[in-house]
Amino acid sequence: MFSSNSKTEPKSPKINAMPSIISESLVIEGNLASEGEVQIDGKVFGDVRAQNLTIGQSASITGEIDAGILTIRGEVEGSIKGEEISIMSTAKVTGDVIHKSLSIEPGAKIDGHLKHNDNPRDIPETVTFFDKVEASGTDS
Repeated sequence: MFSSNSKTEPKSPKINAMPSIISESLVIEGNLASEGEVQIDGKVFGDVRAQNLTIGQSASITGEIDAGILTIRGEVEGSIKGEEISIMSTAKVTGDVIHKSLSIEPGAKIDGHLKHNDNPRDIPETVTFFDKVEASGTDS
């Protein structure tokens, strides 16, 4: 009736099955890191690293972002690295964006450089872009 051959293999634990949510009224000073999904609607003063990151329309982040899948609807001040980045029409980004895949809706405000890279999250540190005057070494 019951098979003696049944093997119970250990199941790998689900990492962050539920998303972590930073509500609109929450202010965080410090870095955030998650291997799962994070939704930010509040303010973060620090770097954010997550596999799947959504920045809500009311959110404000001041710091670097490193994410696998990233959707931006709010405000970001700092450099961004990500595999799949979507910058929505309500977004305001001030900083350089290094991406594998990028989509930008009309109306989004971006003040920075965009750079494609097949492995953007493997870059050891953020690439600094120079103005032509700075690169040439001449002072004005």
